[in-house]
Amino acid sequence: MMYRIRVLSGLVAALTLVGSGMSNAKTPADALSFGTASVTYGPYLRAEAGLAFPNFADGHWLPTGYPIDPRVDFDLSGKRSGFAAIAVGYDWMNGFRGDIALLNVGRSDVTGPHTTLGPHADITSASVDTTAIMANLFYSPLEQLGRNSRLQPFFVVGIGLANNRVGDWTRTNTATTPVTRTYSGATHSDLALSLGVGMSYQLTPPGKYPVILELAYRYYRFGTAKGGSTADKGLSVPVEPLTFRNNAGIVSVGLRIPLNHL
Repeated sequence: MMYRIRVLSGLVAALTLVGSGMSNAKTPADALSFGTASVTYGPYLRAEAGLAFPNFADGHWLPTGYPIDPRVDFDLSGKRSGFAAIAVGYDWMNGFRGDIALLNVGRSDVTGPHTTLGPHADITSASVDTTAIMANLFYSPLEQLGRNSRLQPFFVVGIGLANNRVGDWTRTNTATTPVTRTYSGATHSDLALSLGVGMSYQLTPPGKYPVILELAYRYYRFGTAKGGSTADKGLSVPVEPLTFRNNAGIVSVGLRIPLNHL
């Protein structure tokens, strides 16, 4: 996590330097000049869509025979999925703005071999999708410095509540009978955190109703995801079902519509 924070901080610094150079351009003919933006303030609406790249961690389960049978760890991976969010917020016109967002990360298939020594089960079929509500705080350093450029770098932090839904999941172990057993899905809610960087660009010229394009990368930690314990065959009940930390890097493009401008 500290590595990601350092990378994101470096990106913020680089975006700030680029934006600063653009905002200090002397003439419209300068290739780096993006012009002056309308001053926006107060309430706004925001919508975004993009791709989520899962980064699952600490995948494991505790089988029926635990603790005589060991905890089984998995190297889980998932396919990328879609992402969408809508938000309402407020811009304090001092480099800071905040909003409340409702977001969804679409279904990602989850599979992975076991990493525990011995003839243990692998996860051969599972899925997860997430809905979350997040409170976000955005900071635009050039805006705080009074540089009213149409191009503005920003960074963002968020905190909220995630609802992680794990679908039916299958464990496969050729050393047992039955070889495959499928368990029910389940839903688990947990604390959600995010950290990201981005760049906004006001598409409309000064004096026109502002429409702002945003490009962003955010890393989300949606907390713990858990499957269910009801098997499709037999009476075997795991001490703890399939469990993993549901993380994702998300690249998105969005539009922000301020409701007030000068």
